[in-house]
Amino acid sequence: MKETNQAAPTAAPTVVAEFPCSQTQLRCWILDQMKPGNPALNVAVRWEVRGAIRSSTIEAAFRTVIQRHEILRTRFVEVGGRPCQQVVDQVDFRMSVIDLRNVPADQREARILSIGEETARAPFDLSQPCLFRVSLLMVENDRAFLLITAHQSCFDGWSIRVLGREVGEISAAIDAGRTPALPELPLQYGDFSLWQSEYLKSYGFEAEKEFWRQRLEGAPYFEVVPDHPRGPVKTTRGSILSVAKPVEFSERIDAAARQHRVSLYSFGAAVVSALLHRYAVADKVLFGSQVAGRDDTDLENLIGVFINNIVLRFDFSGDMTFADHLRSASEIVTAALNNHRMPFNKLVEMVNPVRDPSRNPLISVNFNLQKAFLEDQRYGGLELISAPSQSPGVIYDLSFMMIGRPSGWRMSIEYNVDLFERRTIEGLLDLWQQVYEVALEHPSALLSSLTMPEREIFPQSKLLPLVAVAEQILSGHPSVAAAAVVPTDDGKGSYAFVTPAPSLIEPLDRLPETLMSYLRSQLATPAMPQGISVLLNLPRKADGTVDRDALTVPVKSAPTVQVAPAAGRIGMPVGERTKALAAIWSDVLDVPEIGPGDNFFLLGGHSLLALRMLSAVRSKLGRKADLELLFKEPTFGGFAAAIFDGADDGDAATKDDNPWTVTLCREGTGPCSLYTLNHPFLYYRLANELDGAVSVYNANMFSGDLDGRLASMSFEDIARRVVDRMDADIVKGPIAIMGLCVNGVLAMEVARQLRERGADLRFTAVIDAWAPGFVRSQPKLRRLRWNGERRLKRLSYFTRKLLVGRIRLVDYLREFNFGLGLMKRIGLQAGTYSDEEEINARVTDLLVDAARNYRPAQADGNPVLLFRSEANHPRARKLLFGWGEAVAPDTEVFDLEGWHEDSLNSNSIKALAAIATHRFGGRGNN
Repeated sequence: MKETNQAAPTAAPTVVAEFPCSQTQLRCWILDQMKPGNPALNVAVRWEVRGAIRSSTIEAAFRTVIQRHEILRTRFVEVGGRPCQQVVDQVDFRMSVIDLRNVPADQREARILSIGEETARAPFDLSQPCLFRVSLLMVENDRAFLLITAHQSCFDGWSIRVLGREVGEISAAIDAGRTPALPELPLQYGDFSLWQSEYLKSYGFEAEKEFWRQRLEGAPYFEVVPDHPRGPVKTTRGSILSVAKPVEFSERIDAAARQHRVSLYSFGAAVVSALLHRYAVADKVLFGSQVAGRDDTDLENLIGVFINNIVLRFDFSGDMTFADHLRSASEIVTAALNNHRMPFNKLVEMVNPVRDPSRNPLISVNFNLQKAFLEDQRYGGLELISAPSQSPGVIYDLSFMMIGRPSGWRMSIEYNVDLFERRTIEGLLDLWQQVYEVALEHPSALLSSLTMPEREIFPQSKLLPLVAVAEQILSGHPSVAAAAVVPTDDGKGSYAFVTPAPSLIEPLDRLPETLMSYLRSQLATPAMPQGISVLLNLPRKADGTVDRDALTVPVKSAPTVQVAPAAGRIGMPVGERTKALAAIWSDVLDVPEIGPGDNFFLLGGHSLLALRMLSAVRSKLGRKADLELLFKEPTFGGFAAAIFDGADDGDAATKDDNPWTVTLCREGTGPCSLYTLNHPFLYYRLANELDGAVSVYNANMFSGDLDGRLASMSFEDIARRVVDRMDADIVKGPIAIMGLCVNGVLAMEVARQLRERGADLRFTAVIDAWAPGFVRSQPKLRRLRWNGERRLKRLSYFTRKLLVGRIRLVDYLREFNFGLGLMKRIGLQAGTYSDEEEINARVTDLLVDAARNYRPAQADGNPVLLFRSEANHPRARKLLFGWGEAVAPDTEVFDLEGWHEDSLNSNSIKALAAIATHRFGGRGNN
């Protein structure tokens, strides 16, 4: 075997044009950023070449095509925070030539396939122009194969036809010594990108948006249950199984399509949708498909990526004949094709499905039916023949493909080998052919007559009781201490209850969503619970087993507030306050009606909304409630019964304008209390690690009026409100105060005021908090150096977490302004702050602004403990975070593992809890 590739260094290319990215290019760029060199974004083509083969002629032909089409001299770079495409004047293209003529004949095919797979999967660097490579495999003197790989950002299926015609014509012209007979190109790909940018601002685009909004509203995520559970992220390892159909089959489907007055594509879409309807036992079937996107004749002779994804939705409301389904499918296909200009990434932005790193948005299954792009044709002494290509990587779980050639149709299923077994795809390919036969021979047959194999659809493990499987998988999740899954009252589903593990590293309000996403990656759809509730403890019987009868499944009730005598856990006491409480829930959750069985968290409630609701209950109804009670009683009826139990209707509500809320996180058995400042769930792990004798409280002002009087308060006044909210609790026993960052500064002032009021303050714990004004007092160059060090450490820390799998890519991007901006621009929900995060940021900003004018008092014997996370340089220890005379010279500084807030979710939390327990005097003075 001999390989030649005469690459030579050339001068740097000159940029001759710059254009915005088309929407498909933008999506390719984002996917490449998430997984650089993703082989699934490669387009691999294989041509057989026969005749008088001259490698120099073929290479020259490709060079001419590259010079003719700007898109093949294009690179992608970021300008002003957005990716754009830049065209360069020239590229030094070289075609690899691999001589296989000396390889034994019985080994050549395997060698061709091996080289084809290798070249198809080789990555591209989008910052380099010419995302296009070619290898010529000489098999015999007059027979060879051309292996062409291009990046999807510059190439699509139609481009294969354009490329074949031009390479063939130019090669023939070179050998004949004449000028190639090629049409002039009135446009280049960059012109299309500019047109698309304008189209997205037009009325036509708004009309298409409305069509797709109505078409996909309430659509489920359709998928075929895989043989293997999904991993945490999507994989691209794929394979293809195919069957070649005879010419007679082509004649039959042509005749059937004419008889039913539909296109071949609509006929094929009807067959596949009927197959999936029966195979997946689904009343709603959705799959993707691609359209060429070359509506203008000026685009027909261009190489580039004009292809666009559409989503076809088929609703099977009842049994019907195939002929009836065919008519309906044809209407669905026609309507979708009439609105095909909606860019897929814009469609994803509009529908805004739940993002799952293990799945594609909207499309799990794909279908395409088309004639082969390369026309088998002779050009002078050369003949170019279309040959089956190899898969560089799969995009979809399953892809049904029908490619028409002069020799007949080829039916193929491309599949993700990490999800499906080969035998499953073999059976599916056989069923696909059977459904075609029914459609061709018996169009009046009912769809229900299509027989599907019973035991083969689900993996063996799913034959176990579905509830037990779901409970077993949940119990094994590292964030779950215990789990119970119970059937719903109607017997048609299940519901899950979990208690969080002490090692939980995320806020409790995110846990149900995290676990549901995890279950979707492990379970078939019928085994999925309808929802998950978080409880601090599962109800137990005397023998220690879970009392499943005591677990009340949240049920959506009638959309009215019903006033009725107490009856079990969801009974509601009579009284006007019940209506007032319902009004509070309705306002906080932004829902029109509240029923007794409505679950706070299933209605969209999270920790911030819970705090607002509890604050309103206290100020408007005069009733005390905390998060622990809400977790135990998340339904409206249960919560109302708990807070109003034994109270008469005459209690007066008390108005309270103090912005601070104090919540009991855990009640200890001893007299000691630790008050934490900031988000309550930030200290969840600490509360679990502390000695059981210590009570843990949280003070926050997320429910305060941040735009009112609070915005103009001094730092001392803000701290005074915290102490006021603690009320008489501060003299009940030894207490301590703890805060992170600016809340650590606040803890210092709160501690001073607590001592003034006679509190037995044991210590003040300050985490990653520099004294106000200290950093700003440093020379400018020193501040710049410190900031640079911090940025580099931050990048290194979170990149290390990403590489070892301790953080998801989307969470990694959220740690940086660039990542947030990027996700926001492409419409990812993760790119915007949630309401809770927005309020958290506003509270932090308010405290930072107030702290600018704060000067801490001189040390007066108050024990201060300083803690340093990895977000701060070790010099912070020597400098005592700049607190100077506000702390004793021998103040201890303890190191914590993790970056800033991460330090409260890291392994060092045990050390922090041990230090706090020790400072309280052993076991919390119990």
